[in-house]
Amino acid sequence: MEDILNKISPRYEKVTIDAKGSAGGIAAIWNPVEVLSYWWIGMPRILTGRFRLIGQSEWVVLSIVYGPHTLVDRGLFLSHLQKLKNMHQEQRWIIVGDFNMITYKEEKKGGLRREDLEMERFRDVQIDLSLVDIPTINGKFTWNNRRGGNKQISSRLDRFLVSEHIIGMDIFYEASILSSIGSDLWPIKLEIAMNNQNKKRPFRFESFWLRDPKFSNRVKNWWQESKMGTEGKNKMYTFQIKLKDLKGKIRKWIKEEFGNIQNERGKL
Repeated sequence: MEDILNKISPRYEKVTIDAKGSAGGIAAIWNPVEVLSYWWIGMPRILTGRFRLIGQSEWVVLSIVYGPHTLVDRGLFLSHLQKLKNMHQEQRWIIVGDFNMITYKEEKKGGLRREDLEMERFRDVQIDLSLVDIPTINGKFTWNNRRGGNKQISSRLDRFLVSEHIIGMDIFYEASILSSIGSDLWPIKLEIAMNNQNKKRPFRFESFWLRDPKFSNRVKNWWQESKMGTEGKNKMYTFQIKLKDLKGKIRKWIKEEFGNIQNERGKL
């Protein structure tokens, strides 16, 4: 990690946790021209701080993690994450890094694949902390043992966990996997855009929609047709995605059936 930090432009600011042995080092790097950051605290395998974009008023808590490999250490690691909840309740929170854990057996390809208590504990912690697991749009696995044939094993060890406070906001978010830089891990990226400008008109239910006798069945069918965020995904994330998809279909139906709502409202 030291080699990477030495290549960072001196105008960037950074905070780090030193590695223990050959692994475990964590670094947060930001451009102070674009990001205001302060209050960094280190816990075993977790680095946490607050930041906000210059020109924005919303603060976000960021935790960067490097999960352990052993079962006992993983239990302690998850307990530390739960302790952070008391420090950041009702705040926007993003947790990112290599967790060295999977939440479902479908997040592993090859090797021994079975549901176990460790996966269940990891899922329970996400629910307890009101976190949503953001899936990457261009693939699933972020680690590969670089072996061939039936000895190859791939897993989804890296992920973004985002608080429901952020998911509930009118923002754009998208996670993706980047190209490998020689490691057996592939880096991941999360893009978030605050829609403070050119905000869309909020979605509101209009009672006159019910005048269409087929409306209720349409909504039911649209909801069932949604294929986004299904097996192996966080339930809250699945609900948010399906709701977003439903709103898009209703808006399209409104436009086709009624045209401009404001003009049609006076006619009905």
